[in-house]
Amino acid sequence: MSIFRLFVNHQKKESFVNQFRKKRFQLLITRIEKIIKNNNFKILDIGGDIQYWKNIGWKHSACKIHLLNLYKIEIPLNENCQFSSEIGNALDLPYQKKEYDLIFSNSVIEHVGSYQNQKRFANEVMRVSENYIIQTPSLWFPLEPHSLLPFFQFIPHSIRAMLIMIFNINYFPKAKTYKEALKVSHSTLMFTKKRFQKLFPEAEIQVERFLGIPKSYTAIKINR
Repeated sequence: MSIFRLFVNHQKKESFVNQFRKKRFQLLITRIEKIIKNNNFKILDIGGDIQYWKNIGWKHSACKIHLLNLYKIEIPLNENCQFSSEIGNALDLPYQKKEYDLIFSNSVIEHVGSYQNQKRFANEVMRVSENYIIQTPSLWFPLEPHSLLPFFQFIPHSIRAMLIMIFNINYFPKAKTYKEALKVSHSTLMFTKKRFQKLFPEAEIQVERFLGIPKSYTAIKINR
């Protein structure tokens, strides 16, 4: 387990997962730069933090990046010209139609609690911006990225709930009751490419692979 944690250490710039993120973003950077027309270009990052943008090597300091999370993120004084932060819910974004030039979200949509909520998330993204990049892990990758256990995503929720009551399983907190454990298990619902495409019908779905196996999907819609 400790070896897997080393691979997916999000704080370590050169970790396995951050190398994938950087490569994934580099494939998009030219397309993003084509829609950056001025210094007032506004990016909404749903569920993001400053470290993510540093790890991928983002260089456009004139762009304004707004971080939206369920909890408060402190912005260092030397970063507040580029970054701002707000507490809010992705299922009910507190913004006007097309208020942002680009919406970005990395590994959030699978955590909103139900298929209905995932649909609400997608609808809110498409309401607030014409351009978006929404990434999520693939259901088919053998190592489930939240539990760090092989094939954990295919275990029925009833059995997963019992495991969550007994063990601390990385992202999934240990629960005291079966009802609580079942809620924790259902809080992470991963995607096939087909189901992800249904949520974002106008987007291109980019498939990231590792050893030929789908590792993640990214819904991309960037209007030139």
